[in-house]
Amino acid sequence: MKLIRSALSVASFTILSRAFGFIRELLQAHYIGVSAISDALQIAIRIPSVFRRIFAEGAFNASFIPSFSKILAGEGRDQALKFAQNVFSILAITLIILVGVIELFIPQLIPLIFRGLQDTPDRLHLTIEFTRITFPFLMLISFTAFFSGILNSFERFAAAAASPAAGNLAIIGSLMYLTPYVDNPGYALAWGVLMCGVVQFVWVLVPCSLRCFLVKPKLPEITPQVRQFLKKMLPAALGSGVVQINIFLDMMVGSYLKTGGISYIAYADRLNQLPLSVIGIAISTALLPLLSKQIRLGHLKKANHSQNMALEFALSLTLPALAGLIMLAPTLIHYLYQHGKFAPEDVMPTAHTLIALASGLPAYVLVKIFSTNFFSRGDTKTPMFVAALCVTINLLLNIALIKPMAHVGLALATAISSWLNVTILLVILRKRNLFTFELTLFKSISKITLASFFLVGYLYYAVPLIEELAPKIMDARWFILTMIIGSSAAFYYGVASYMGVFHWKDFHKTLDTEP
Repeated sequence: MKLIRSALSVASFTILSRAFGFIRELLQAHYIGVSAISDALQIAIRIPSVFRRIFAEGAFNASFIPSFSKILAGEGRDQALKFAQNVFSILAITLIILVGVIELFIPQLIPLIFRGLQDTPDRLHLTIEFTRITFPFLMLISFTAFFSGILNSFERFAAAAASPAAGNLAIIGSLMYLTPYVDNPGYALAWGVLMCGVVQFVWVLVPCSLRCFLVKPKLPEITPQVRQFLKKMLPAALGSGVVQINIFLDMMVGSYLKTGGISYIAYADRLNQLPLSVIGIAISTALLPLLSKQIRLGHLKKANHSQNMALEFALSLTLPALAGLIMLAPTLIHYLYQHGKFAPEDVMPTAHTLIALASGLPAYVLVKIFSTNFFSRGDTKTPMFVAALCVTINLLLNIALIKPMAHVGLALATAISSWLNVTILLVILRKRNLFTFELTLFKSISKITLASFFLVGYLYYAVPLIEELAPKIMDARWFILTMIIGSSAAFYYGVASYMGVFHWKDFHKTLDTEP
């Protein structure tokens, strides 16, 4: 597998998924806006999303793929698939029990966890109703992550990377076509989330079946390999899912906000998640199998170089994205969300929340990259302990900042705790001699930073001019926003290329270098 090529493959499908995700979010803003319905929906969607970090992407990318790849390389395909069958059987039994229990006790759990909802009975009732519909999504998306892990281990990235796009289309279709037939649009979107899980599961199940990678549940056999996997799984989930856990804590504390506060965080997080998902998930997905293989073969210098390349690639995109989100926050919220039931007075609160969240954007991506270094060595405990510390600090910051800054304070707490997470992980890696900065990386970071400062200047002077002139050509939201984002991206790329940030020859060399 080649790092950059694989990362770009995953990123291209992730961009498609996020594009459909934006359409879904735009429709939600249009049909629902900022209201008790949208607050309840965000909680109902977030609950299975946090659980999925234990049973889906975070844990499986961190623990299943290295274990499966190791058995595949050492003992062959049949033994690897036998191991996968045992893991899948345990996963299926656990999830069926968990989903059944949660569904039974949702009316008691929601007011217990989100205590602030008790002050607004309408939000509490809707949250319970929507969560009943959305929670089985956890089981479907966990099965999706399992079979995606198998495909990724065989270096088949396309189907797994494309499945979220198909799932978002299911949500879009449900919201558009079910809304006239249900009590309110929130029910349509909740059923769409469940359909999203069904579509994604089938999307990866079919290629697994066609390539004979399919495994079926049976009475599991707890082999030493399975025991080792289970020991790593929970720490891996906590270590890799710290951002989602922090967002969940934001919503727990945010339940005490006035109606709409949770929605401000969710709408802002959707924009913040675009560069995070495209860059962070793509790089970590491609980096983990590569690092695992290089370390297993004893190619430690190559592993360190791969990590430096991943950092350079990530920073070359996250730093300008940080500048763009902060400078353009009100503009983006206005053109993307302000229509239908999303009122003009909701623009600035959402924009301020986006600025606070975006201040931690590079940290969110770097956490994924540095955690991957530990995961590739089979160490899932260190990121877990660091994540647990940072989650605790995030909670304390939430409590301290909610009164003076409301929803903005919760977003800022997430960013601060993420930067702390990055710092601690880096210090540990350096102390253990598991990572060394290459000189070329320092030079690249200085160039990327300078190019990003030039971008800030461009945004400050050029965007008002574009907003004045573009409507004379075509007075359409999508056209004006495309002109702003497109010209800004082109400006940064031109400046960065002139400075030598995007040295494609080195990237091409990495593409053609085997582990």
